[in-house]
Amino acid sequence: MTSQEKTEEYPFADIFSEDEIERNFLLSKPVCFAVFGKPGVGKTTLANQIAQTWKCIRVEALPVLEEYIAVENELGSMLKSMLFSGQSIPDELVIKLILEKINSPEVSHFGYIITEIPSLSQDAMTALQQIELIKNLKFKPDVIINIKCPDYDLCQRISGQRQHSSTGYIYTRDHWDPEVIESRRKKKKELQKEGKGEDEGEEEEEQEEEEAFIAEMQMVAEILQHLVQRPEDYLENVENTVKLYKETTLQVLEEVMAEHNPQYLIELEGNKPPEELYMTVLERLKHLNLKRAAIITKLQSAEEEIDIMENEELLRVLASYKMIAPRYRWQRSRWGRACPVALKDGNIYPGLPDFSVSFLGKLYCLSSEEALKAFSLNPRRYLLPPMPAPPCKVVVCGPQRAGKTTLADLIAEHYKGKVVDYSTLVQPRFEKAREMLIENTITEATEAAIRTVKERLLAEQQAKIQAETTLREFQKHFGRKEFEEFSELHSSFGEEASIHDSLLEVAEEAKTKSENVLDDQGANIDEDDEKDISETSTFKRSSQDHSQDLKTYSDKAPVEVSVEVTANHPAVISILEETIKTTKDLNFEQPYEKHAEILEEVLREVMEENQNRFPGAPKYGGWILDNCPIAKELWLVLAERGLVPDLIVYLSDFENNGKCLYNRIYLKNKSEIDAKILERLIGDIRKKKREEAAARKAKEEALRIEEENRRLINAMNEKAKGRLTR
Repeated sequence: MTSQEKTEEYPFADIFSEDEIERNFLLSKPVCFAVFGKPGVGKTTLANQIAQTWKCIRVEALPVLEEYIAVENELGSMLKSMLFSGQSIPDELVIKLILEKINSPEVSHFGYIITEIPSLSQDAMTALQQIELIKNLKFKPDVIINIKCPDYDLCQRISGQRQHSSTGYIYTRDHWDPEVIESRRKKKKELQKEGKGEDEGEEEEEQEEEEAFIAEMQMVAEILQHLVQRPEDYLENVENTVKLYKETTLQVLEEVMAEHNPQYLIELEGNKPPEELYMTVLERLKHLNLKRAAIITKLQSAEEEIDIMENEELLRVLASYKMIAPRYRWQRSRWGRACPVALKDGNIYPGLPDFSVSFLGKLYCLSSEEALKAFSLNPRRYLLPPMPAPPCKVVVCGPQRAGKTTLADLIAEHYKGKVVDYSTLVQPRFEKAREMLIENTITEATEAAIRTVKERLLAEQQAKIQAETTLREFQKHFGRKEFEEFSELHSSFGEEASIHDSLLEVAEEAKTKSENVLDDQGANIDEDDEKDISETSTFKRSSQDHSQDLKTYSDKAPVEVSVEVTANHPAVISILEETIKTTKDLNFEQPYEKHAEILEEVLREVMEENQNRFPGAPKYGGWILDNCPIAKELWLVLAERGLVPDLIVYLSDFENNGKCLYNRIYLKNKSEIDAKILERLIGDIRKKKREEAAARKAKEEALRIEEENRRLINAMNEKAKGRLTR
């Protein structure tokens, strides 16, 4: 039998896909740790060391509260005020903040290490409820570290702790107790003697050790007077705390550790030094096939400056910054120079050199400080497929029947977008807004006309009342006769100024007549004394009676003037006629601003409806604008509002003077065009026939006239011949 050798098509090709490996890492769960143990056993110290090595986030109450207070928002101000007033933070709020931190984008990428859940405080939640809370987290702990320590050793260690009153640093008994330091020194000497023998000792080394011991004792003497013991470090309090832990929490934790995968359960001896515990954990983690969080490296520092370059040159320069190994340059990502954070939001912004970073061996350029901060917290959400996906902000333009709508529908189908027809979605809203503007203008003009007419009528009535008041005042000073003459004058004058002049003239005339009457009465008083006295008394009584009537009439309350004017008033209608004529062609002062405003509103509605068009779609985008007017003023306004599309497609036909488009238009409206062509041809034929008939008639008429002229000439010639023959 002969065996055929299988030949590979690409024998030197890498069978591993770099994009597939990157995608698997971005979709992978970050490594999370949970450290259990008795209070004071060293959980926080070990957690700090692991967090620094694995770059995971240490989730504890104190760092979380400090972070919220540093933000200086409403919650941070509330926490700060509570602490300044001496109040304690409620356990419910602390647990809530810890859970928010665990679910934050930062933890979603780097992972976490937690040491304070479950807590000994059972006020808000029991230990079992806290454990159930951990089990139901989105990111459950992958590795559980349990630090064991006998109760006696732990109580002795904690009770021997002292805190510096100024710095707050905590010293163990090995660092501040002179007796412990002396015993440790003696043990060290004994070990050295056993190892080297009696004759191998060197005086210089002993002298150096003696000097170091003296310096250490001097330092201990200096800090010893500043050390204090905290209440929680008293032996009795420590024993009570350990007892409470064993009663409320230990059993629950043992059940959790029993259910956990033994391969990812690390148990440590708490009596060992912290450094030894840390090295033990690292050694175990090496064999668990766990991946550390990928670090984001900022390539350019604040002192470095890069001149403005083209995309290719800029990426080539940035690829050589902070290389992890010689000749190992950063690779270009599929985003190129586009900002991944802005692209995830649906905007295509070019990245800046100042905000360039490296991640997973590739180069990324961010567009702003905020984008850099968001990308540094969690780059996974910006790099996961389907990104980099175009936001799909497209405008399709072109002449009629160029295929704009068909192309827009195809683009929308491919990118799961939605076609926005300008003529059916924007233009009707603009016309409606214009109608509302006209209605509001007419309403305002009607109200203004009503006010004008009402003010005019009120002015006329007030003038009339003023004239009547003037008449009453005049009647107080003059008699009935003068009043009758004044009434005659008043009836002949209609305006207020004429009335005032007439009043002055009548008053002068009445004064003159009164003086004449008095003179006549004085001259004739002897002749008819009794008669004049009786007439004078009668006149006085009548004048007094009339004056009393006028006074009574003038003392009445002033009449309130009220005029009812509606939109149907003839004067109002006459004023509105011109306004209604001008409002027929009324438009906005800046119509393109209104067009842009309506278009922005329509696009916002479309993006809200089509936001989840596919998993991981950009926040903004997903629209294809069709039948948009090509007006310079409109596009300038759109650019100011940030509505400029990422892609503009213009369809045109420059071959054979647009014969293809003309053919499409003809085929689309063939029946209508054919009917018009036939009508035009029939009209031409009829016109030609009429012209031919008219020409034939004109020719016949010319021939007839010519024949008549010829006959007339012949007749005249014959007549002339007849005369000659005679």
